[in-house]
Amino acid sequence: MRGDASTRSYARATLSGGGRNAPASLVVMMMQDAVVAISSEELGVFGKDGPKELAFVNVGRFLAGHSDAIPEIYGVSDDSRLLVLEDVGDLPLWDAAEGRPAELFGRALDLIAGLQARAVDDGSGCYAFAQAFDEKLFAWEFEHFLEYGVEASAAAALVAASRAELAAVAARLASLPRVFSHRDYHAWNIHLQSDPDGGAERLRIIDFQDALMAPALYDVASLLTDRITPERITPALEEELLVRFYSRQKAGRLASLDETRAAYRLVALQRVLKVVGRFHYLSDVKGKPHYLGFLPAVCGTARRLLATSDGVTATAELFETAGRDPERRGQSPAGTVPLGAG
Repeated sequence: MRGDASTRSYARATLSGGGRNAPASLVVMMMQDAVVAISSEELGVFGKDGPKELAFVNVGRFLAGHSDAIPEIYGVSDDSRLLVLEDVGDLPLWDAAEGRPAELFGRALDLIAGLQARAVDDGSGCYAFAQAFDEKLFAWEFEHFLEYGVEASAAAALVAASRAELAAVAARLASLPRVFSHRDYHAWNIHLQSDPDGGAERLRIIDFQDALMAPALYDVASLLTDRITPERITPALEEELLVRFYSRQKAGRLASLDETRAAYRLVALQRVLKVVGRFHYLSDVKGKPHYLGFLPAVCGTARRLLATSDGVTATAELFETAGRDPERRGQSPAGTVPLGAG
């Protein structure tokens, strides 16, 4: 099965000869290295030896008690390199939403709003509650953008001015109330699963191992702006969906819709600049150039958010003059967009 940016790989196994309650198929997740840090390398809150169990298992066990959208974990090998999981199909929200984005993206927002309200620390040891999107982490991701998403020839004074602006944004974002966050809640990590018996379609959530505490709008911004999502989510629909989320939100809610709009723009800007840097990092360092195929759409979103967010004039100038945007340089991005990458 197609993987994504991580070191994990996947296979689908079909079953025969089982009992009447046995699934027809299941998914095998294969870990390249079981001793991986809890989340991304910038966190490492569990020390050099990592956590005692796989984050996917730890967070999945917690989430299963709060939502039926989480795939069941059937088993884990003794060395934690193989996980046997419920098969939730091959239809990501991105593909399913063609022709009905308002309905399905709206349902995905309802799902995360409900999960944020229910997923509170119950003392069970869920790793998500041991780490947070704090000012240091927001600043680290902005630095990731400056390191990999900006040309080395950029004017030093402009880079310094941008860094100061982004530090102020990091402080603002860190002051927002935090809730349980998936952290990578986008249209390729949510699947639409049909019921073989003709029941209602269900949304299922995958890749939740990087969960942490973050502003409630982080997962909203991830869902509505990631990669080529703006091809489905127009600015008008984005506003409609943001209002819908605010009306259903019970955890981490800000005082007004206007305050929510302003915070959303900053959260989305932070995330999309991180993605610009991340996709260049994946190409330059990890040897995965196909992610550059997403850059025209991602950079377009970055420009839109830079133009509508307060306090980022130097960063907007830096992005226009030295951002590693293939369209700005009149070049075609390397590789192609992997259809259905999740």
